[in-house]
Amino acid sequence: MDTQVTQAPSESKKKAEQDAVIDWERLTSLRVTKKVLDAFRNLDVPAMFLTPVNRRKDARKKYLGHGSRKMLAEAEMPFGIKGRKIFSDFLKGHNTGRSKCEEDQLQIVEEAINTHEVVVRETHSGLINAAVAVRGGGKILGVIRCAGFASGKPDALGVAKIKEKVGYQGAPMPGLEEEIKKIVFFSSEKIAVVVNLMEMLSGELGSYIEELNKDKQTTEEIEKHYYKGLITKNPVILDIIRQIKLIGASESSVIIYGESGTGKELISQLIHDHSNRSDKPLVTINCAALTETILEAELFGYKKGAFTGATADKKGLFEAADKGTVFLDEVGEMSLALQVKILRLIQEGTFMRVGDTEMRHVDVRIVSATHRDLRNLIELGKFREDLYYRLAVVELTLPPLRERPEDIPILIHHFLNEFQEKTGKQGITFSSEVMGIFQEYYWPGNVREIRNEIERVVALRGSHSLIKGKDLSKKFFYETYPEGVKAGDEDEEGYIKKMVEDFEKSLLSKYLRKHKWNKTKVARLCGITRQGLNKKIVKYRLDRRKF
Repeated sequence: MDTQVTQAPSESKKKAEQDAVIDWERLTSLRVTKKVLDAFRNLDVPAMFLTPVNRRKDARKKYLGHGSRKMLAEAEMPFGIKGRKIFSDFLKGHNTGRSKCEEDQLQIVEEAINTHEVVVRETHSGLINAAVAVRGGGKILGVIRCAGFASGKPDALGVAKIKEKVGYQGAPMPGLEEEIKKIVFFSSEKIAVVVNLMEMLSGELGSYIEELNKDKQTTEEIEKHYYKGLITKNPVILDIIRQIKLIGASESSVIIYGESGTGKELISQLIHDHSNRSDKPLVTINCAALTETILEAELFGYKKGAFTGATADKKGLFEAADKGTVFLDEVGEMSLALQVKILRLIQEGTFMRVGDTEMRHVDVRIVSATHRDLRNLIELGKFREDLYYRLAVVELTLPPLRERPEDIPILIHHFLNEFQEKTGKQGITFSSEVMGIFQEYYWPGNVREIRNEIERVVALRGSHSLIKGKDLSKKFFYETYPEGVKAGDEDEEGYIKKMVEDFEKSLLSKYLRKHKWNKTKVARLCGITRQGLNKKIVKYRLDRRKF
């Protein structure tokens, strides 16, 4: 039996308790939390306290802090506003006052635990206590209490009211009147502002802690679904990974189809790593990045004097990759003349350097990739059919990111961890709002685009930030047409038709989301029947998710 599958009960309990610990002090540095705490200080709120959660289970009672009602007061600690002496501190110096203060404190904390609203109560001493529970993931994480001020005006009547409330409690208290005069008084409007700020603070802290807990779970998921740089839960790609273990052991040529940024180069690396050539070089070249002449010189090498600047003999990439693998990215952009030479190399293993007459031999495996339909290029006379059959012994197709919604959360957290480590930042997390936006976005640049967006967000935000929708690039909110259509595609037949279809698909997707997939309404906006709209939804493979 595999003893690592299950964890000993004591170890599981210990781990659960460790996971439950929340660094509340660190949370005060959150961007929104700092602003709210500054607002409390500007209002001259005397003191704020926190009773942190203790998640241990007990069937007999529901508790925070140390586990009992009596110890609840001991669990409370200052939060955000510290070091200022308040009237309650004076009262606690007297036995009668201490018990009354603790009773008030316990009562309002317990009330806050049992409601989702901010609780406001007047204490035995005539002061105001306000408390609210911080909730996240369906659990109570702590209770924040605001204290130390009175309701009304700081006049003789207000002071007399407090003195009367405290005076009947028993033994005389030297210095009582002087301490009462130090109390700050809030109007009802100001107390309402305090209540609103407490709601905002509890919501911010709860959301952040909930997202942090999700991050921990996602980090574990990333480790589970990490395949030598490729991170996925998508069943199509997982099936490709399973095939690679078989493909790698063969010598067959492989062609990988997929949009830019879907991970074609990573797949080529996996194929090489699972082959008998894994201890030999994997050489990569992008056929679309170089002119025909330069590409030929890079692939096959050249003889000294073959052209201006060729001052010495140079090996090409095929020679450099001898006994290894060559990855030809964007092979569909290669000229017909160069295709003939590649075909001869695959068939016979021979080639000549540019400007040379000597035939050379190499043993390489070809893995190629393209975002274009090679069959369509064959019909247009832009790609050789015989070369296609040589390259496409095995065909793999990587789905675009928009068809892999299950991969978006784990990719986001992987890149977030990567860029936080690079920048030395920590505690940055994404709100549920942002995760929803990312799930619905078109992602024309696929994984490369999502990586760039995460890098931008981390660069522009400090540690312990909760990223919200307004922090994202404007492209997520002002869609025009998919950015995947490039000017370089204009030579392709049907370019304008493709651009129009992509534009239509983007608009339909946008307005279906906007109107919560009310097909009748969207069909009316399009000026077509509901049946016509259904045909377009099927044509563009639009997917209703998370509405």
